[in-house]
Amino acid sequence: MSGAMFLAMTVTACFVQFPHPGGEHRFAGDEMPWNIGRHGRKFLGARGRHVAGDDRLHEGEVVFWAEWEPPSRVERHWPGEGDLPRMLHRPYWTRPGRSWPRENTDPWVFGEQMVYSNCKQTTGTPRRRTSMQALPVGSVICFGSALHRQFCIDTVFVVADAQRWTPDRTADLDVDEAFTVCTAQSLTAAAGDAGCGPGCLPDSALELTFYGGATIDNPVHGMYSFVPARPADHPQPRFQRPAVHLPELINPASRQSTRGSRRALPIEVVRRAWMSLRDQVLRHDLVLATYLATPPSASATEPLTATARTRC
Repeated sequence: MSGAMFLAMTVTACFVQFPHPGGEHRFAGDEMPWNIGRHGRKFLGARGRHVAGDDRLHEGEVVFWAEWEPPSRVERHWPGEGDLPRMLHRPYWTRPGRSWPRENTDPWVFGEQMVYSNCKQTTGTPRRRTSMQALPVGSVICFGSALHRQFCIDTVFVVADAQRWTPDRTADLDVDEAFTVCTAQSLTAAAGDAGCGPGCLPDSALELTFYGGATIDNPVHGMYSFVPARPADHPQPRFQRPAVHLPELINPASRQSTRGSRRALPIEVVRRAWMSLRDQVLRHDLVLATYLATPPSASATEPLTATARTRC
């Protein structure tokens, strides 16, 4: 038996379908402040690197769907048309003037390594850890939303490493200030909020798992994390999130609970599922964004005047 065959038979990982709210944030003005309401998606523009159908790495401005709950500038408005985005946002972040509860951003798709840090890792009152805190290296998390009986994705995350963390101790992590303010401190600010929904975090000292994503330069079993995107200079830059089909692994009707985090699969099964996702995204005339520049900070602090309703 070859070494590759033995590896495929003995190494296991999980394939996780991770539904999260799919509604597009809508805002009347051109400067959207910190989100203190429910989670949503934004259609964003950023500098990045991406893989196209030619399997080559390209650099340039891309547009993509992601969660970004700090402020953003609306650069372009479009009329409503099905599930296509109505606004193009340019993300940035500020330090809130006060520690009001506000939404955190997870997964974090920016910087040299994508991060999944907290959402749906706890449940119940008192808080209990879920199986999302114990994913093996090589696991694939498919983040998306159930739209019109289809599962439409915005991030494919491949677990490369994991460590324990708490939101009040980010000094132990190799993270930048943007993640600290936008995710960790947002979780701390939301601690104890009465509006925290199932799977979110009301206790900033409760241990979580900080997952670092596989990159194209450091893949895991040939897999890397990516965000479906499109070059900003494309004749039709806006796009709806791509619907994907994996009948044995993805339930298109699932809207809340994660699926697959307790099921160990041979790594080759997980890798074939990842390759299918990759190919399906490319067939939607999209590219795979493997790096997205971290949004810059603004010098002003952002006033917050209301209580968040935190839901993952």
